[in-house]
Amino acid sequence: MLFEINRAESKIKIETRSEMFYTEKLIPLGFKSVENMSGQEKIIEGNILNNKLFFLVKLAGAVEKKELSFPPDAVLDDMVDDILRRSPIVPKSSSVIKIFDKSNLNFTDVKVNVLGPVKEKIAGKEIAGISVETEMYGIKSFHVIDKNGLTLKSSFPQMKIIQVKTSEEDAKKAFSANVDILADFAIKANQSISNPKAVKEMNCSIIFNEGLPAAFTKESIKNTSIRILRDNMAICTLRREVFDQTKAVQLPVKEKEVEKYLKATAYEQAEDPIIKKTAAEIIGGEKNSFKAAALIVHWVNKSLKKNANYNVAFDTAKETIVKKEGDCTEHSVLASALCKAVGIPTKICGGIVPINDVFLYHMWLEVYVGNGKWVPMDPTWDEEILDASHIKISEGILDDEGKFKLMLDILSYLRKVEVQIFKLEYINDK
Repeated sequence: MLFEINRAESKIKIETRSEMFYTEKLIPLGFKSVENMSGQEKIIEGNILNNKLFFLVKLAGAVEKKELSFPPDAVLDDMVDDILRRSPIVPKSSSVIKIFDKSNLNFTDVKVNVLGPVKEKIAGKEIAGISVETEMYGIKSFHVIDKNGLTLKSSFPQMKIIQVKTSEEDAKKAFSANVDILADFAIKANQSISNPKAVKEMNCSIIFNEGLPAAFTKESIKNTSIRILRDNMAICTLRREVFDQTKAVQLPVKEKEVEKYLKATAYEQAEDPIIKKTAAEIIGGEKNSFKAAALIVHWVNKSLKKNANYNVAFDTAKETIVKKEGDCTEHSVLASALCKAVGIPTKICGGIVPINDVFLYHMWLEVYVGNGKWVPMDPTWDEEILDASHIKISEGILDDEGKFKLMLDILSYLRKVEVQIFKLEYINDK
């Protein structure tokens, strides 16, 4: 797959090459996937044996090995087309295929609904086929397949992507489409926020013009400030909270409940010698977990050139500390890795923040300071005390699955949405 999109003034170029190995009876044996995103290469190789999946991930010079149980009814993601080709096409029928999504290293279900006969114009010719709807991660896509189960056309409305079957020669021809990602995912607000960093309190409602997404539930938003009000509306009550630094525990944080938030990931190489050395130099002799995290947040903000890394979606912490540039993703990834390196558990947060009269996607982090308390900080905006204009949508550990979830929540939750602000107070307001 070759894919190129515009992002601000730069381009993200993605090339993915995938090999799968399975028997004639569609029993999966293994795979190899190589993804190159504007020079950042990630290699994933897996072997399936005795209902176990053994795989390794190579990214930015690091190798991570993992092992997962592989359910006997699961298949590899790219096998779905083969399964459809070998299955009888019955209009008005439904089925579920369990797949291993190698891009995000997790298992998920693909819901397949055969809708019925359809005629589509593809490459100037009207072609008869069968319309099939698939749904994965709450996102629906629509396909036209021929009588042999071969996919002729696929459309992904939420992502504004259409794929059609064509010749290799035509597929390699250059073409362009005028798509502005920031504009497409900008969320309109009913009033402008002149100084977001000075917002002390903000109350607003999120209006879902197409109704609440299926994945938007009380469980999925339990650690956010968002609350569901009715079937097309959620409400947010946000306040700037000043944490009492004297209540923070000493480093390193040693609470069993948050151990998983200390572990290094393929993106946050907290055990890397450069990361550990830099983190130790930043905090010096500071042992207070809050103060140490604040020192790291300020250092990252001052050390990285802003908005310079739009040609990849996620640089790793090690890549970022060398390049010294990045947007909110790189700021958050590096700050998180540095915090983990000195014993501060972290979560990566994804959400939206105001820029004039629209809200745009943003990323920041939360640091654990002991006794059940997580404190939000934003290295991109240089905030150790987070303002009240950050609307958190999702949180998690930045492994492949967690990275995908942050993006997916924004995409699926905030499609055709408006923000209505009904209370806005600044720090200096009397």
